[in-house]
Amino acid sequence: MKPLFNNDLELLEALRSQLPAQVNAALKQLCQSEKLKGAVRQQIYQQGGNEQDTRDMLNQALLAFLEQVESGKYDPTQSAINTYVVKIAAQKFFTQQRSTMRRAAMHDRSVDAGATETYTDPEESLDLAHKKEVLDRILQWTGEKCRQLLQLHSHHYSHAEIAEMLQYRSADSAKMAVSDCRKKLNTVLTEHPELLAELRMS
Repeated sequence: MKPLFNNDLELLEALRSQLPAQVNAALKQLCQSEKLKGAVRQQIYQQGGNEQDTRDMLNQALLAFLEQVESGKYDPTQSAINTYVVKIAAQKFFTQQRSTMRRAAMHDRSVDAGATETYTDPEESLDLAHKKEVLDRILQWTGEKCRQLLQLHSHHYSHAEIAEMLQYRSADSAKMAVSDCRKKLNTVLTEHPELLAELRMS
């Protein structure tokens, strides 16, 4: 069956039209493109994925691509549509895999800790609880958004993951936000040295 849109320019015009019929037709053509699906499949399988992952990532990538088009962020002079969508799919799957591995590692550590009976000094437990309380209080001085950002950053989430979780426009935007929040945290500690002193004494 002959495709409704013959090239990237026609696909882009349809996606930018904001006409539901045109947008849906363009997305359907991209979704059913064996060339695009094959390129996404290659990237996903290289990262240990399967056919279901390929379908999921292609769908997610197409929706993300549509948002990029509607917001004017996609520049057709810099990248062909297929290349751009494949890159989005590969990045999304990479981020998903990292999150899955991190959760699995945390679960394994939790299981190991529960399976091994160890003696914990009650005073040490109180010290740790107090330190956490002081840290939480310090982070609250930076504001709720910065508190969330800095906590995720301290748990080694990537800027791409933080951007997705806290709905920043890009990984670079999240990186800048983390930098700004760290500066804000330093200002808080400078203006309230008693907090830093309390943390060191914990």
